[in-house]
This record gives sequence, C-alpha cells and structure tokens, in this order.
Amino acid sequence: MRASDTFDYLPVQQWFMTRPLEKRNHFNHSFLFRVNEPVDRARLQGALEKLSRLHGMLRAVYPARGGCFLRESVDVAVKELDIVGKSDAELFGELTGWQNHFDLESGYLWQSGILRGYADGSERIFLAIHHMVIDAASWSIIREDLKDLYEGRRIVQTGSSYREWVEAIKAYGMHVTDEERAYWRRSAIQQEEARHLWLELADEDPSAMQCSRVEFSAEIVSKLQDTTHEIGTPEISDLLLGALACALFEVSGRRENWITIERPGREGLSVPPDVSRTVGWFTTLFPLCLTVGNGIEETIMLNRARLEAVPGKGIGYGPLHGYDNLQGILFNYLERLIGSDESSWQISLAEPSGESMSPLNRFGNIVDINGMGRKGKIGLWFESSLKEEPHRKLCERFKIHVEEAVQWLHS
Repeated sequence: MRASDTFDYLPVQQWFMTRPLEKRNHFNHSFLFRVNEPVDRARLQGALEKLSRLHGMLRAVYPARGGCFLRESVDVAVKELDIVGKSDAELFGELTGWQNHFDLESGYLWQSGILRGYADGSERIFLAIHHMVIDAASWSIIREDLKDLYEGRRIVQTGSSYREWVEAIKAYGMHVTDEERAYWRRSAIQQEEARHLWLELADEDPSAMQCSRVEFSAEIVSKLQDTTHEIGTPEISDLLLGALACALFEVSGRRENWITIERPGREGLSVPPDVSRTVGWFTTLFPLCLTVGNGIEETIMLNRARLEAVPGKGIGYGPLHGYDNLQGILFNYLERLIGSDESSWQISLAEPSGESMSPLNRFGNIVDINGMGRKGKIGLWFESSLKEEPHRKLCERFKIHVEEAVQWLHS
C-alpha cells in the first residue's frame, strides 16, 4: 500500500478516529431488509460482490498511519440463520455476534446474512456496516442498488466518488471567506465561554447515564408531518428546535444555550460534486446558539432565522476548527429513512438487528438527542449524563413544547 493510494478523512471521520473509544471497531449501522420471498444465497452473494465494486467505500481500509485506502476487491461472506425456536434475546445476541468484531485496519467492515423461518414465508437480509464507511442517507442507496443487482438489473455508476467529496471539503476549508471565518471564530469563542454551564447539571459520576424515549400521539405526528406540505411554513426540525430551546431554558435558567447540530452533510458547497448516489459518512457538525422569545411562535422563528444564517449550512466549521471542542448537547433528527415504508425489500425499523454500537463507546456529550421520522411515528432518544431531575424535566418539557408548537402551527 503506497501513501499516494490513500486519501484524507472528512472532519467527522478525523473526530471519530481521535476519540479514546474502548470499542472503536464496534460502531456500526445495521438493518434488516424484509423480502417477501425466499432469498437465494448465491444470488445475494453475487449481488453483494457487484455492490462492493460499485461503491468504493465498501472496500475501505483505515491503516494505522491514517487516511483511507480502497482495496481492489473484498471477500463477501453471507451467513444464514434459522430463527425458528429462537427467543428475541437469542436472536439479538446472534446478530450482535455477526457485527461486533469488525477491524478498521484489516478492512473487514461489513457483514451480510439471511434470516429464514418467518411464519408468513418472508425472509430478512441482514446488513451491518461500520459507520466509518456509511451514514443513514447511504442506506437507501444500498437498498435500491442491492435490490436491482439481486434482480439482475445492470447499474451504471454516475456522479462523484467519496474521495472527490473529501477533496472538495478540504479545498473549501482552504478558501473560506473572511466573513465566514469570522463567524465561526465568534461561535467558537462564545460556546467556549458557555461550556461550564451545563456541566453544573451533570452527574458527578461520568459513567452514570439517563436514557429516555420521547414519543408523540398519532394526532401530533400527523400534524407534524403535514407541516412539510405547506410552502413557507416551518419544517419539523424548526418546531423541534424551538421546543428544545424552550426546554433548555426551563432546565438551565438561561435564555441562550449552545448546542451541536448534526446534519447529513451532502450540501453547503456552491458547486458540489454529485454525491446523491454515493455511499459514505458525510455527516456535518456545527454549533448553534438556541434562544427563547416571547412564546413558542417567536421562539421557533428566531431559531429558524439563526439556523438559516449559518454559512454554507455549517459545512465550513469542521475544516476550520475540527469537532473536538463542540458543545456537549447534540441534536440529530433525520426526517425519514427512505425505503422504510416499502412493501418488499423494506428497511425494517421495528425489528432489532443486534447491538450495532457498543455501549462502551462514550463521546463525552452531556446530552445526546437522536430522532427519526417514519410513516406514522416520530420518536427521539434522550441520552444524558445529567442528574435524574434535570434529565426528566428536559424530556417532559420538550414533549410539552413540541405539542404546543404543533397546536400553534395548526391553529
């Protein structure tokens, strides 16, 4: 392997690779695809081999000296499992075992399998892929291409490679305008000044974690998902951020609270490489200061304006400052995982696919808020090192303010 064969990390990959994680190799995405007919193992293996040739990041290796190297080919192994007679716990354990021994340096970064024995005659295709080579937006690409290849259709790869995106981001960071550079410098200084505020509410034991799921009624979800159908109205993420601003104020007593926004990251460049069909980890992180106004309407609109004012949709923060010193409250909401509502080759979100990320991997955030929408459901996980009372209050007040925001928008 020559040094010239490797290319750099994106800021999010650099951040991940420099964290002191206990189980760096066990940090994956895993899903089950529901297929309404028996799966032919040989056909699936052939389709996966073609898929790895189509998407270079499925052949990635991360050597110890840094950077990413793409191999010419990979060995594809398809495991099989009969689920008949297995308890949910046994099945969960089996699927965890299929994905908890990846190796970044050797390039063993994904595993496939077939689950058989479902009462209705359907079967499941299991895929687990290390996060260093894939993000949530990549799963719809994987699903569509694997289905086409399995069914014998030919795919002609178009668009740009992950490497081209990495080089474009690096170039963007080298040519950032003075105005954007000053914007991010002010943000870095201001969030550093506020860093200690939420530490006061954290548990003294850094290993103590609170975890809660916030869900909404069918009526609230329906109204939330209807917001995207009207031009000019706030989007779901605007309502969620407005509600979060109010909840953070009520917990901290401070009208302004810095958070870290996580976004899919395939946008922000004026003339971007076409990565709409490219598999990889494109995530962008950037700081945002949430504020509260006089009532939920003003709060939503104030924070929507602040988000819209972020230069380049936040893509320049990473190349300039890296992600080591971001604020410890992270907000990540994915509008929808494409392919989760299909009738066949459906990404089955309701069925556990094993433990995709080791609980021993801790990134040091005080609060992690992660959510995703799908047809008829919206839920967000709140995981925090806050003391029990502020954690409970944050979750409860957030839910109340989301409901308040929905009622305002539809009044």
